[in-house]
Amino acid sequence: MHKRTIGWFFLGCMLFASMFILLACVVDPLQLYHKPWFYKPVYTTEERYQNAGLAKNYEYETIIIGSSMTENFFPSKVEEAIGGKTMKLSFRGSYVDEQYMAAKLALGTGQVKTVLWGLDYFALKTNINEGQNAFPYYLYDRNFLNDYKYWFNYTHYERLIKGLVRQYRTGHVQGLEGLYNWNFSVKFGEDVTIRHYRKALTEEAIAAKVNEEDPLEVVQGNFNKYVLSLIEAHPDVKFLIYYPPYSILRHVVWRETNPERYEYQLFMKEWMYEQFSRFPNVEVYDFQTEADWSFHLDYYKDMSHHHQDINTWIAQAIGRRDPKYLVTADNVRDFVEELDRQVDEAAVSDDDRLFRVRVFLDDGGGLTPISLGTLMIGNGGNLRVPAKGLAELLGAELEWERETKHLRLTAGDRTFELTVGETTALADGETIELTDPAQLIGGTTFVPLAETAAAFGWEASRTDLGDREFEVVLKAPGQR
Repeated sequence: MHKRTIGWFFLGCMLFASMFILLACVVDPLQLYHKPWFYKPVYTTEERYQNAGLAKNYEYETIIIGSSMTENFFPSKVEEAIGGKTMKLSFRGSYVDEQYMAAKLALGTGQVKTVLWGLDYFALKTNINEGQNAFPYYLYDRNFLNDYKYWFNYTHYERLIKGLVRQYRTGHVQGLEGLYNWNFSVKFGEDVTIRHYRKALTEEAIAAKVNEEDPLEVVQGNFNKYVLSLIEAHPDVKFLIYYPPYSILRHVVWRETNPERYEYQLFMKEWMYEQFSRFPNVEVYDFQTEADWSFHLDYYKDMSHHHQDINTWIAQAIGRRDPKYLVTADNVRDFVEELDRQVDEAAVSDDDRLFRVRVFLDDGGGLTPISLGTLMIGNGGNLRVPAKGLAELLGAELEWERETKHLRLTAGDRTFELTVGETTALADGETIELTDPAQLIGGTTFVPLAETAAAFGWEASRTDLGDREFEVVLKAPGQR
């Protein structure tokens, strides 16, 4: 009797499970096995779950792969510019192993002719997504048996029901054209972006001290495993790789708070091109030096994420193979040097405006561009620069008192002393007024350039070049 009861219990469980599996396969809220049979499509914005069904069961010739930088592409715009019916398979906050899974699944259908891949450096690092952001690898393989995590997940059915109710109430059926697009749900603007910038200068400086940067060997290994392997396995597919155009402040923060990571990114641009150049089915485009976008902060919602118009312009530029952005063996180094130069030139003012400033050294034989580090502009319009970089240029020794935030520079018999936040300083013991006080941001002390240089006999002259653009020329003593 006892054994019979247990037997009936297990049989009931198996029947219940079978019914649930059948329900999952028929209803299929993620369209993992087929398009909807008896209801109009409902798509979830949980991309890691939705994209598996889109890749398996829809028709397309071009796929879009990448992080949230690619979410604002309109498939129709990509079709117009590049060609081929387009499917967007973006993952916000994704790493390259996740992007690889989506691309591999789509390529496995045999219908892909073109891959548009927005490749971020951070995506090449070790995947740390976990918890709710963990990638559902089981949806992207061909093993039906491990789909039980999908069959018995009530969340998918709940979202489907809510979506169907919304369809009924509004009469609106969501299409694929605007899926994942966040352009109209956020606020773009210079004030918003600079607010993120100021916060990041402190927070990312702290994070960089706590978190170790992935070694280049790890980054390169991920590139070979998840990017190059796909390219090599599909020689008949065109891979259009591009580097997304973050705002210039994104690069400034990386250089200021994590110079190792910044240098790795620059190095990888050249190294990756060397690998890509071995394959005739690859084109590489670099949009990170497009200053008309990256210095125009009204296009950004934070330091990284740009307006959908830029996505459209990217597609158009790639479609026409614009030589301004197309990376070649002859210009790959130019892209690296230009980005580094633009980072040197970015300067944020106290009233939250972005300027482009070029600093030159007049050594008597002409003007030489120099880098003093991250630049700031005070309310008085004067340039502030990192004290350490300026001290090196002036040939001065630097002493810093952490508790009082007092700085002392000494070169020969000359001294210059100031305290963060105070509007006066001591030049050789004489009190002088400062147009703008020194600042301490993210562990870096910024001092007024002109007045500090003048204390050691240097001259700093400013020439305005246009709206929010000027140059500063430094002359050493005896060069006037």
